[in-house]
This record gives sequence, structure tokens and C-alpha cells, in this order.
Amino acid sequence: MRTRLIAILCVLSSAVVLAGCEINNTQKTASTEKVEPTNTKIKSTVPNPKVRPKSEPVYPSAEQVIAWHANQCGGFKIKPSTHTFLGEKELKSFFNYMCLNTASAPDEVMKKLQKLDLAYFWPDPIKQYLWLQKQHVTRQINAKKEQQALNDKMQQTLSSLATIEQQLLLREDTKEQ
Repeated sequence: MRTRLIAILCVLSSAVVLAGCEINNTQKTASTEKVEPTNTKIKSTVPNPKVRPKSEPVYPSAEQVIAWHANQCGGFKIKPSTHTFLGEKELKSFFNYMCLNTASAPDEVMKKLQKLDLAYFWPDPIKQYLWLQKQHVTRQINAKKEQQALNDKMQQTLSSLATIEQQLLLREDTKEQ
């Protein structure tokens, strides 16, 4: 009885294995028929079967970012680095633009700063440094607005003084006649 049961199990398992192999082979041939390129240039674009390990993006340290900022604004020398960091080019070009244009065009600097802030998933120290730069640029914007308001007030005062001076001159002319 046991031998009969073992024989039945062996026949069933071999039938299942053979059926599974047959199913797998038909799927492979069907997929290879679809993938077969007609052009030889497409064959070279077949992905490499070796899987490369995914590496974490390498962001610069906060000290490095501050050094780039100081270097772009002048007066600070940094050692050349062999590493390339994520966002390095964008940060350096922004700091160069910021140093040249903060006083003259703070609104444009703020737009570029906000765009840079959203461009990457910056680590917290860099996010904090960018936040500090936003505060600095915001103060520049407010100072420029206050200066403009002061200039407008001064122009209005000068205009009023000119009007008063003309009225006084007219009074003197009428008294002389």
C-alpha cells in the first residue's frame, strides 16, 4: 500500500513539474518573440544584467556650503575638493548671483533662492542655512521698500517746498507792484 501511494505521488509530482516547465517555456518563448528586435542597434540597448547598488545622494556639509558662499562673495579661499556633491553647481552659481545682486535686485534673488530650496531634498543644516539666507534677502527687500517710501516722501516734501517758494515769490512780486 505504501509503495503504491509513493508511486502515485511520484507520478503526480513529475507531471506537475513537467507541466510547470512547459508553462514556463511557453511564457519565455512568447516574451522573446515580442522582444526580438529587427534592428541591430536596439540589441545594444539591452540592460546590463548586473545590478548596481543604489547609493545615497551625497550632499555637501553645511560647512562646505558656507565655504562656497564665502568663496563666491570673495575674501575666502577653499581647498579644491575631489568629491562632487549633489547640487554643488547650483549652489555655487546661486551664491555668485546672490553676492552680485542682493542689493540691487533682492526680489530676483528671492525667486532664485526659493527655486533652489525646492530643487533638492536638502539635509536639515543646509535647509537652515538657506532659511537664514531667505531671512537676509527678506530684510533687503523690506529695506529697499522702506528706502523707496522714504524717497517718495522726500520728493513730496520737495514738491511742497517748491510750491510754497513759488507762492512766496508771487506775494513779493504783488507787494512790489
